[in-house]
Amino acid sequence: MFMSPPRNTFRYTFSWLILAGLLFLPLLLWAAYDFNQRRQVDPVVAFFTVLSGLLLAYAWRWTKTRVTLHDEGISYKSPFREKDLRWEEITETRYGQQPINAGVHFGLIGWLIASMASSNNKMIRSFEIIGSQKITVNSNTRDVEEIVRLVLTAVNPRLRQDAERILNSGGTVAFGKISLSPGGVIWKSKEPIPYGALVKCKIDGSILRIKAEGKWLDNVAVAAKKVPNIFVLLDLIEAKRTAMTGKPALAMAGSSANQYL
Repeated sequence: MFMSPPRNTFRYTFSWLILAGLLFLPLLLWAAYDFNQRRQVDPVVAFFTVLSGLLLAYAWRWTKTRVTLHDEGISYKSPFREKDLRWEEITETRYGQQPINAGVHFGLIGWLIASMASSNNKMIRSFEIIGSQKITVNSNTRDVEEIVRLVLTAVNPRLRQDAERILNSGGTVAFGKISLSPGGVIWKSKEPIPYGALVKCKIDGSILRIKAEGKWLDNVAVAAKKVPNIFVLLDLIEAKRTAMTGKPALAMAGSSANQYL
């Protein structure tokens, strides 16, 4: 528990509660009609009615989940657990996004999936905050984009400063299978791609894509959620490339987290 009052509070959405309710209601009506006609309920109908009722109760309990941001850090409280992470304890974040198109889904399910993505570009998002323990939020939490922004604002300046210190001393900084060295971007154990040769470095849908000049295919294509501290990585690459080439950051389609949230 943090001593300071919450600065921001984010609650769970009602999407899955609505879905569970729309599953339970027809079964309940069916069971009631069956009982009214025969003075008994078919065992199969009774079983699925009770099962869907339990699912509804479970979904309702999850709506009590809260994410709160304090001066000291972030707190997560669900019906089953409570976690606190101080800002200085956080060593890693992982961000993932998945574009959705309600038109390719069927009816109610498609509508519910789309409703969970409140942003205009319709993304299902996930965000892991890792330190002494892990807190995970996703599009089931209202305004998840704002949670991501606020956490990155509190954490990324320190993480970027640490990475820059290593790079400026001639070292290499690892971001999963991607590493940054003074000479360029390293994918796995391949030769570095010079910063000045990069023509693309952005999250495209759910994939991080990095491409060098003169290449037909991407040099790097990896799921964004597999890259630790991805926005620190993107901002460092952009800063290095801009410093070496003098070209504006927008030439790379932008790497600030605000471009994706």
